[in-house]
Amino acid sequence: MDQVCGIYKITNLVNNKCYIGQSINISSRWKQHTQSLDKIENPDGENPLRRAFLKYGLTQQVSQPGVYGNFKFEVLLECDRDDLTKNEYAKIEELQPEYNRMMCPPSADRMWPRKQNLEKCCYVQYHNFNALGYLPFEGAFYENKVCGEGYTTSKKRDCLKLKGEKVYLIVGIKQKGRKQKDFFLWSYTQVEEIEMFDETQYGVRGTDFICKKPVRLNDLPGFEHFAKHTMGSFAYGMQNAINDPFSKVLMNEKLYAPAEKFDGKALRWLADFEDNLDDEFLQLTARDEKNKPHWCIFLREKSNLSSSFLRYRADFTLCWGKDLFIEQYKLFCKRFPAIDSLLIPISVNTCEVAKVFPNKKIRVFYPPNEKEWAKVIRLLKKLPNVALEKPD
Repeated sequence: MDQVCGIYKITNLVNNKCYIGQSINISSRWKQHTQSLDKIENPDGENPLRRAFLKYGLTQQVSQPGVYGNFKFEVLLECDRDDLTKNEYAKIEELQPEYNRMMCPPSADRMWPRKQNLEKCCYVQYHNFNALGYLPFEGAFYENKVCGEGYTTSKKRDCLKLKGEKVYLIVGIKQKGRKQKDFFLWSYTQVEEIEMFDETQYGVRGTDFICKKPVRLNDLPGFEHFAKHTMGSFAYGMQNAINDPFSKVLMNEKLYAPAEKFDGKALRWLADFEDNLDDEFLQLTARDEKNKPHWCIFLREKSNLSSSFLRYRADFTLCWGKDLFIEQYKLFCKRFPAIDSLLIPISVNTCEVAKVFPNKKIRVFYPPNEKEWAKVIRLLKKLPNVALEKPD
């Protein structure tokens, strides 16, 4: 199915309960609804619609209209992005879909909050790189693409107002040697679905649009007032910044492109961004003599050039990009044949990595509280090329 923007309906053919949703890309949204159904171990942790898929036997991923087992997927109408929320509310009022009620407790009769006057909003979310240790979309970067699905959780009840809204993401990075943080406009998510886990936790899901290149905000007129007063120095959490004149900068559609535009180009996008960072410690990329970007996630120890280690910023490759990790270390060893050891943190994939490189000494460091890693440690102790080390 070509990319279709509009309103869709999913019907349980056993009990006639249905779900009404909106999406900029309905095919992609259906794939998200039905992703990895055959791998779910705890159905209670899923939302009501996905629990219904499991209960009534749907295990395949769906991307096209049609009947799949006990469920029918159909497009109700096509429309422009700006009309999605209005049209979805109309269909919800007309069809009274049961699964929509279940997705948003606490009242069994509660539907998505009705907007009496679809006023303009500008919601802003903050990503503190230094506290979190990774950039948004970093897991997808390792596959040289940017994930098109935006998902976040929040304790703010304002999340119930976000259906159809855009949530703009600002990333803060404190670089070594700089007194102040740098702030970058990164992306926005157009919200298509909201779910309530309990009285205090909300899930927000939608389609991502990425800045063609991250925009450094620090020196732009009006940013200082925006950061300190509207966003409370980014301590307030998600805020509606529509009353701040600086919101016009964030809402400039010319700055963004759909996430799929970056498939096959994410590495270059990241490298171009890192070229403007002074702190090399934070970088994951480098460039060759032809200015072509490549991953730079391993380094040699200065005091012992036969020993190598995984860069701090690349720790997540062990979890998010195991195949990339293995591929890049093979290239690294080919470039430096004298390398005979690798220092890495413990992870769920450490055993597999050690088995791929039986001729390298794999030094694995693990935290003092080793109980959570007891099973992995037992497996590592059986491998002759592994040395377990506690951090100093």
